[in-house]
Amino acid sequence: MVTLSRREILKAAASAAAIGTLGLTNARAADAITAVEWGGNYVAAMKKIASKQADVQINWQLHSGGAMAMLPKVKARWPSPGIDLLTGWDVAWETIAREGWAEPVTPEKVPNLADIPKRLLVKDSAGNIINIPRTIQTTFWYYREDTTPFKIERIDDLLDPRLKGKICFPVPTINSNLQMVSFALAKGGDERNMEPAWDFVKKLARSGNIGRAANSDIDIGNSITSGETSISFEGGTAPVQLARKFKIRYLNKMERETGFRTFVFHEGWCVLKGGHTDAAFKFANFAINPENNEEFNGANAGIPANVKSKVSDEIRPMVLNDGEMERYAYIPDWAYVSRQLDSWNKRWEQEVAPLL
Repeated sequence: MVTLSRREILKAAASAAAIGTLGLTNARAADAITAVEWGGNYVAAMKKIASKQADVQINWQLHSGGAMAMLPKVKARWPSPGIDLLTGWDVAWETIAREGWAEPVTPEKVPNLADIPKRLLVKDSAGNIINIPRTIQTTFWYYREDTTPFKIERIDDLLDPRLKGKICFPVPTINSNLQMVSFALAKGGDERNMEPAWDFVKKLARSGNIGRAANSDIDIGNSITSGETSISFEGGTAPVQLARKFKIRYLNKMERETGFRTFVFHEGWCVLKGGHTDAAFKFANFAINPENNEEFNGANAGIPANVKSKVSDEIRPMVLNDGEMERYAYIPDWAYVSRQLDSWNKRWEQEVAPLL
């Protein structure tokens, strides 16, 4: 015997009522999608954009624990994940491409893709585009000028005794450990050769200059805002928000000899197979048109992926043209990075945390 709760009975009644209505209701139901979005300003801005159209109804769900935390749920439910439009970023795209979950993206399905830089498009092993970019982000070192005792010019300056307790260092679970990759690059290594980074961060820990090991973006924001520390490494959105209150120097356009590098990544959507793919593509295309992409990124301090969108004055310092990309930026092997995060975090706990 099947026992239904009051909520389930009401839901069933509502569904029956919908079936009995005119074809207009049925058409709308066919154009309803489930979209997974980040919370805060992200979902608020996207709901505002969605309200400007009536073709696609959206059931919004929120990420819990970041984009990567959603992927095991998709795998467990596959081939019926119950998600049509999934937000994510470079690391997530690598997994989705490998698993074959994405509905191929074409210019016919997403005409506004013509205004998205081709270097942002991720392809699966068959050569199919799987992502729809909406935001470009950069991650870099920065500091509060009013609470930092001297002008920082080189990565080795972080070891200066005058910076005692001034550094808020993110643990490896934040930023995909790009803060450590930056040390590796500065000292002759890269994401595949991290030994120079481990050597340098141990020196930094022993120096006493790390005043806080941050376990979340909130930790970093609170530490920098309170003045407890003044130097950290984060994505462009956070430094911009801090710059609205304090004088922040971005170390994002520094020559390679200084040891500082800027990491570029992007986020956007993936349309998952097996659902309401046409409606999902229709909404995604609408949301990345020049006006909407500008509005969304203006609300979230991001760089619009659509080249026809205007960039706000406060975001302009984050933008890298092609020449600057060559000089200042580094794009790691995201698939490799994603596979190392667990071991990097364990090594931090064993070798670096005890020194703090």
